[in-house]
Amino acid sequence: MSNIISAKKDFTDHDTTLFIEVLIPLYVPGTYTYRVPREMEAHVEVGRRVLIQFGSRKVQAGLIHGIHHQAPKLYQAKYILDVIDDHPLVLGSQFELWDWISEYYMCYAGEVMSAAMPGGFRLNSETIITRYDDTSEDPEMSTEEHIVMAHLRERERLNLAELQAIVGSEKASYRMVKSLMARRIITLQEEVKSKYKPLYETYIELNPEHDSEDSLNELFKELEKRSPKRVNVLLKYLEMSRHGSGNENPVLKKELLERSDSSSSVLKGLLDTSILIASEHEVGRVKNAAKEFAKGSLSLSPAQEVAFQETRSAWHKNTPVLLHGVTSSGKTEVYVRLIHEQLEQGKQVLYLVPEIALTTQLIQRLQKHFGEEVVVYHSQHSQSERAEIWENLVQPGIHDHRIIVGARSALFLPFRNLGAIIVDEEHDSSFKQYDPAPRYHARDASFILARIHAAQLILGSATPCAESLQASKEGRMVKVDLKERYGDAVMPEILIADLKKEYKRKTMNSIFSSVLLEQMQKSLDERKQIILFQNRRGYNPLWQCLQCAWKPECHRCDVKLTYHRAIHKLKCHYCGAVHNPPVHCPSCGSKELKMLGFGTEKIEDELGEVLPKARVSRMDLDTTRGKYAHAKLLQEFELHKVDILVGTQMVTKGLDFANVDLVGILNADQIMNHSDFRAYERAYQMMTQVSGRAGRDGKGKQGKVVIQTMEPDHWVIQNVIAHSYDRLMSRELEERKEFQYPPFVRLLRITLRHKKQELIDHAADTLAERLRAFLGSRLLGPQYPYIARVKDQYRKEILIKIEKEASATKVKYRIQDTLDTFSSEKSFKSIRTIIDVDPL
Repeated sequence: MSNIISAKKDFTDHDTTLFIEVLIPLYVPGTYTYRVPREMEAHVEVGRRVLIQFGSRKVQAGLIHGIHHQAPKLYQAKYILDVIDDHPLVLGSQFELWDWISEYYMCYAGEVMSAAMPGGFRLNSETIITRYDDTSEDPEMSTEEHIVMAHLRERERLNLAELQAIVGSEKASYRMVKSLMARRIITLQEEVKSKYKPLYETYIELNPEHDSEDSLNELFKELEKRSPKRVNVLLKYLEMSRHGSGNENPVLKKELLERSDSSSSVLKGLLDTSILIASEHEVGRVKNAAKEFAKGSLSLSPAQEVAFQETRSAWHKNTPVLLHGVTSSGKTEVYVRLIHEQLEQGKQVLYLVPEIALTTQLIQRLQKHFGEEVVVYHSQHSQSERAEIWENLVQPGIHDHRIIVGARSALFLPFRNLGAIIVDEEHDSSFKQYDPAPRYHARDASFILARIHAAQLILGSATPCAESLQASKEGRMVKVDLKERYGDAVMPEILIADLKKEYKRKTMNSIFSSVLLEQMQKSLDERKQIILFQNRRGYNPLWQCLQCAWKPECHRCDVKLTYHRAIHKLKCHYCGAVHNPPVHCPSCGSKELKMLGFGTEKIEDELGEVLPKARVSRMDLDTTRGKYAHAKLLQEFELHKVDILVGTQMVTKGLDFANVDLVGILNADQIMNHSDFRAYERAYQMMTQVSGRAGRDGKGKQGKVVIQTMEPDHWVIQNVIAHSYDRLMSRELEERKEFQYPPFVRLLRITLRHKKQELIDHAADTLAERLRAFLGSRLLGPQYPYIARVKDQYRKEILIKIEKEASATKVKYRIQDTLDTFSSEKSFKSIRTIIDVDPL
């Protein structure tokens, strides 16, 4: 869709003028009131997009959020330029969720809209340069201006980017535009383009003139004399189109060329002579692999059946459920039974997962049972694919997408008949959006979505978060336990490698303890597979001069640089800066530089030395950047083309491989030693989740886990050994209640950013003083975070605790008022203020 907007509208007032509230996907507060021309009134509907002039020149697409007859008092409303859609793209229930997120997470509704809607629905404004039709060119134009006008005569229009390419300078192009406009030689218009375009494919059909058998026989005789290659294509077409039925169906052009092993020129000959006819048909971008699977049957174990019945009982009382099932207990099978019941009632189901790229196996399982009713929605789809899924859901009857599997953004889809929401691995921090706003948590937002649709909700995890556990203790959720592994699978045996003793006895081989090496060799001898976990990528996280202790740091961030051997570079994992490794210390000149620590890249490299026959692959951010990189790597592991999989926390999620009997955690201390009140909870979750990948074959053979640590007696590790989640969380909850941390209070973090450290100090102290006036001891800080500077921006944080019994809404309003006043002051206008409600 492409419109040129240049006409001005009449702003004459009318008593019955229709006004609409337009929501714009920008960092701006509230909605904006616009007038509706008489001829467009019949097309105005909440949820449709409209084209508006926003500001002096920019043309923007917005959503109709409300319709009324009340003119704004403070400004004269402009007319809308066009109504884009013939049906609403956003439903009322979605606006309700957006409004809640905007209010609860203290962000603008436009930011929620920007995060919620696929980019394919956004319209961008592009400045177009054209000539004045009634104006001759100025004879005093410069050579460059004559060249530009020659292009305009030839092409009629240029955009700013094309003009800059002709002129060769951005500044010069702007000066030229200003000069030519002043002399009325050119004019500017705004062209609005939609990023979403339907996808078409070419289909081939036989000309109806040759439908009869006699006509075809004559045609073949003629073609055999002139072009035997065309005969081959036509025969293949008839074979593909008829399928033995005698009724012809259109054949996809590219498939016909592939199966006939012919060139485009041969087919073109048949098309040019009108023997065959080509036509374009709109097709879906979303390819569903479900056709490869037959719907499967499902039987539950006695423990699963109990969990299923307890969940149903809670759902009948409209109470959310927390399913606490140990790793490999078969939570997915319980979900499948629950989904079956929802589908029988004609309902939709939303299945949320923390990282869609790591759930290939889950999707295949669901497709095995539900076929084409499963659709996947996530950020690795193209914007056009996401827009197409949205369209299919918003228009009932087009496609029967009844099971939607997706990451956190799937919450925003247009559901018309949502029956249940499943939040799998609900403890995972990936459900929290960090940047940009809205900084929402999908687990918490799912409660609101379920309430809006009167849908059922189940949260599942082997290691539920403290907030969910406390909610079950307070009766806001029903906790259902699934404490035994499915089939004959047993919980893995946990072995501890005491690194202090290993180093003392000199039994370490590089970064591997003797315990781990022995177990790896056993697994390889038995043709079993191994997963090694280290939550740090790169080769070495630290370099150091042995003479003066100098360490290479990022010049833009307060972090040490990580060495990546594959590219022989030092990289900053915060801003992405890349540096050449030093050959000597820039501080003292010494060439004695030592690499300290290890990441996944070094583990992969060292395995080549200690286990040279083992086939090793690595799964981290560096190896999985491609769209299908995750799936390809996991497929190779499943087909046993890989013996040892080394990875970061990616390997803790969504992996179910029966042949894995050993998991190695190479540095447990690094996981536990974080200055965060959630550090021990997360360490337990991470170690338990990755340990759960071992011994899942269901044949009774116990898997093994080796934990390498300097602190074998640490109480967190002892609870991991005992598989005692309840005991660990009981202690955690006691401490958090005593020191007033979530889930017993709400947290709100305000971060201030600026490139000048002196200004950030002054601003943070000023803001903290104003907030403390009504918050008192609830306010902590301001203080620098562990990493004080990122991308040349200094950061300072203020932490606010809000009691559960207090009115969080009223407190947030007062905080927001204080922030608005603070940000409007001249001294602090350049300070960027970020609010994070319920930070992780």
